[in-house]
Amino acid sequence: MPGLLFLFVAWGIWIIATFILDKRDPIRIYAALLSLLLIILQPISFTFYSLNVSASSFLLIFSAYLSIYRGSFFKKIYLFFSVMIIMLGYAGFFLLELYDPVWVILDRKILLSGGLFIISWALYPSSLLYRYSAVVIGSLQGEVFLSIFLSKWKMPYTIGSADYLDVFALTVSAICLTHAAERLFFALKKALEGKLKEKKQVVH
Repeated sequence: MPGLLFLFVAWGIWIIATFILDKRDPIRIYAALLSLLLIILQPISFTFYSLNVSASSFLLIFSAYLSIYRGSFFKKIYLFFSVMIIMLGYAGFFLLELYDPVWVILDRKILLSGGLFIISWALYPSSLLYRYSAVVIGSLQGEVFLSIFLSKWKMPYTIGSADYLDVFALTVSAICLTHAAERLFFALKKALEGKLKEKKQVVH
């Protein structure tokens, strides 16, 4: 069922942000509120300039721009080119699949989310917020391009549909899990270095 994976991930993020994350963590309220609003808006869609758009896509694009609006001019220029790369890759995947679906061996959601994760990681290896923003803005702009392109052949396409939200959920899950693994690795490394220093002090 399209959208089921997204709902599972969104509820998981809301539970983790509300009950598990440290109350002093600045991302806690932001993540809990965003996931809850996305769950509420998920079934709502409307027509905007002849394009069928889901309400959740507006919330996602707003959250992405809100995350990076304080960035420097050079960061925004870099983000612009990053978004263009992701948009072209996202739209290109769909058009290739439409032209020749045989080459899509694995589940398309896994392939697409994996591609988005790898590209965003390559573009932003150290910034979680910019990685998230680039994925959201780039993929949604790809959705707009596809909707306009397919409308010429009278093929209906909803921007930010349930299928898109499943891909988004998989990509964000991968981004968050790798970020958590990085934080755990550095915390363990710091703890080990502290113990080694203590042993050296005791020896001397």
